[in-house]
Amino acid sequence: MEDVLTEIAKQFLPQMAPEEKRSALRSLRAIIDAELFDLAAADDPDEDPERVCPRCGSPHFVKRGRDGAGRQRYLCRGCAQSFTDASMRIFATTKLGRATWMRFAECHVDLLTLRESAQKCGVRLKTAFFMRHRLLEAMRKHMPSFQVEAGCGAELDECFFRESFKGNHAMSERGIPRKPRKRTQSTDGYEKICVLTGINDAGDIFYEIAGRGGLTEEAAKEVLAGKLVDGAIISTDCAHVYRRVLPSLNVGGHVAAGRGEHGINGVNGLHSQLKRFVYRFRGVSSRRLGNYLAWFKWTRSFKIRRSAEELADLIVKQAATGTYETSWRQYKVTPYPFYEYWVKQARWDPYARKAIYGAA
Repeated sequence: MEDVLTEIAKQFLPQMAPEEKRSALRSLRAIIDAELFDLAAADDPDEDPERVCPRCGSPHFVKRGRDGAGRQRYLCRGCAQSFTDASMRIFATTKLGRATWMRFAECHVDLLTLRESAQKCGVRLKTAFFMRHRLLEAMRKHMPSFQVEAGCGAELDECFFRESFKGNHAMSERGIPRKPRKRTQSTDGYEKICVLTGINDAGDIFYEIAGRGGLTEEAAKEVLAGKLVDGAIISTDCAHVYRRVLPSLNVGGHVAAGRGEHGINGVNGLHSQLKRFVYRFRGVSSRRLGNYLAWFKWTRSFKIRRSAEELADLIVKQAATGTYETSWRQYKVTPYPFYEYWVKQARWDPYARKAIYGAA
């Protein structure tokens, strides 16, 4: 097995060391193994006082027979829905074997395209898309938390992505609410998605979608709440929003770097890495951007952690009891973030009005 991992590692991401690549692959395999094992040997909910309904989170339920596989079925008193120990688990409804998921894990670490992954795993393109986002959804919930302690430093800045409606619009309910643009064509500021980024002295990072257009005070307070402890020292650019928000969060010190200074080189470097990561996929739909941000952070975590096994253990423990939130039907109708902007535009823009309401 070690020889196989070594051979696979030679084809992995160039920015990762061989040991980091092997650790990343072991982590993904551990997620899959732990999830499948937990399905086969599920505990009795009566022995777990923290067990709740996977749909509504209610702790009140009663036994209600057994399903076709012999698992105990329960009836939730909160949402009146039935569930078992396998309900809404990441691999509960999969018809694919363990070997297929393991091959897809290798493709996932290797950052292969969906078509390449589908070909190697012997599945359809639609199935590869769903497998990718199931893993990304698990990663998104299992990332280490970001926090800046008192007396410690961090850098904050925004990163902007063009709003993307990438996907099969012929099959979707909504079309593009604006005219198509070329890559070299300028884009209005309100047609860009703002991602607030941070990196602390320990090398921990965070990426969080903060809104449309420029960063607002309300969005900054919401994103940074709980991340900055009283007495933290923060470096930013000269944007006025930080001068107004950081004092309200009891930040110990605020250093605003002017044009040409080097106060936020660390976070600017992260922006460059993230742009290259997203470009690898020839653009990412705005409604899937959160998953890809988590993927980038997961990939980079193996470079900044002293032990990748420590992070793998954390992912395995959380994935063993984790549930998914988005079904296949929900993926097809996932709303675009901050779409209310285009609803307002439709009042005077015929193109947007036709896309949203289906009439000129």
